[in-house]
Amino acid sequence: MPQSSIESWPDLSLVHAPERMLLLRGDRHITGTQFLAAAHRLAALLPDRPVMPLCGDTGRFMFLFAATLLRGQHALLTSERAADRLFDLLTTHDAIAVTVEGDPDASSLPEGGIVLPDPWAWDRTTDDVPVNPSLPADRLAAIVFTSGSTGRPIGHRKSWGALVARSVAALDLLDPETESACIIGTVPPYHMYGFETLVLQSLNTRVSLSVGPSRYPADWQDQLRQAPAPRMLVTTPLQLRSLCRAGLDLPPVRRVISAAAPLDASVAADAEEMLKTEVMEIYGATEIGSAATRRTLEGPEWRLYDGIELSVTQAGATIAAPGAPAYPISDVVERTGARGFRLLGRIGDLIKLGGKRASLSALNAALNAIPGVEDGAFLPPDGERLADPAARMQVFAVAPGRTADEILHDLKQRIDPIFLPRGIRMLDALPRNAVGKLTLASLRKLASNHEDEESLGAFNIPADHPCLAGHFPGMPVVPGVMMLDAGLACLANEWGDVGFPVHIRMVKFLKPVFPDETVQFLARRSDNTIWLHGRRADETVLRVVLEMKRRHEPA
Repeated sequence: MPQSSIESWPDLSLVHAPERMLLLRGDRHITGTQFLAAAHRLAALLPDRPVMPLCGDTGRFMFLFAATLLRGQHALLTSERAADRLFDLLTTHDAIAVTVEGDPDASSLPEGGIVLPDPWAWDRTTDDVPVNPSLPADRLAAIVFTSGSTGRPIGHRKSWGALVARSVAALDLLDPETESACIIGTVPPYHMYGFETLVLQSLNTRVSLSVGPSRYPADWQDQLRQAPAPRMLVTTPLQLRSLCRAGLDLPPVRRVISAAAPLDASVAADAEEMLKTEVMEIYGATEIGSAATRRTLEGPEWRLYDGIELSVTQAGATIAAPGAPAYPISDVVERTGARGFRLLGRIGDLIKLGGKRASLSALNAALNAIPGVEDGAFLPPDGERLADPAARMQVFAVAPGRTADEILHDLKQRIDPIFLPRGIRMLDALPRNAVGKLTLASLRKLASNHEDEESLGAFNIPADHPCLAGHFPGMPVVPGVMMLDAGLACLANEWGDVGFPVHIRMVKFLKPVFPDETVQFLARRSDNTIWLHGRRADETVLRVVLEMKRRHEPA
């Protein structure tokens, strides 16, 4: 029988081997027994209703999740933090939102939610041995909601037995060595990826978990340093790239685990060289959990976990796991032997414009491969606009040090012209969620915020320009009047006769601009008002509001 089947893994207790070290936070260590004692105390404070844990800190989340199960309830796990959406979920499931004192997500607690004491502040000594219940295999442990990448989030029920079985199967592939590792995670515990690899791995297998602030590379460095060897790092492609670019001094890492988005081989290679480790990817989804893994640099083939069954037919592919029903996946796959497969593309990924087709993921890959682009995404026209011959893709990019025109020029060399946007929207950051995903709703909202904004051109003053001699000695700064004049000239050149003459209603110079720095001008118009602004790399340096004056017709 497969190793990950529920029958072959008899320990369905809440905490596996409670005598071991379970959680680490700085110099504080929590054993499984101490963890259970604190979870029982929290459980006594919970109402008899399903719980939505609003905890961004993985350690506090674990205490609250265990307390929920000890109370005989299940947890609702969602990445949503909008008050109206949380209210809908809580009402639909007759649940209550709960957070813990000091947690970074406590500010998202909706009206009617409760705040529990922080178990990290409690005395860890106990003379009593707390109950470590063995939960029924079919016991509902959580309803996990999708991220809403392509639409409205959907909840999926997870039984305790299935979660335990998957944890054991995953450990065999993620950490095959015999010595117990300590996991460090940069991903949130309420997303399926972090829930499986951080929370469930530490509860159901031999590994321990190091927790603490995890927003920036310096935070991850601190956690890696405080964690005992051997260490495993659980992260995402975007975060792994940030860690590589930070150039920090890091301790050895046994293995890096990445998921939530495709990992570029160049990032994997940089990480393996810097950390002297190997980088593994996980394939899975909220609907099915983790299902397969691969080492990025060893090729495109994925290896299924033990107990996972993949069925491929002309109608599509489904994956089934112990204790869970078969579920159709959103990818086109090709089998490569008894336990292997390759991904050929994503169902519904094709975009058709002007009679030509392209893969949305391929377009995004081409954009993000441009030197200097740190992040970027294409947004196709919405609904019926796809059939409009004049419809164009929208493109958003984060690329400090590069201009929109430069990126557009590079993009022209990489993709079919029909899929080129009219301009590139340069941003400080894309609205990715905690695991680095861009939801369709967030991209549509981003597009509406930049609706009708057009790129006009760029402006640059060389260091030897005569205007800089006295402005200012020892620290030359581009005169604001020259930048304003250049912006107005770009506006007139691109838009032609827009109703000039115009009245300048407001000008704000927000940041000094220095020689050889490029300022990109953008503008949008509403009735008789034009908003013009200049951007340098990832920040706005100039804002102008123009009011167009009507010309008097001759008598």
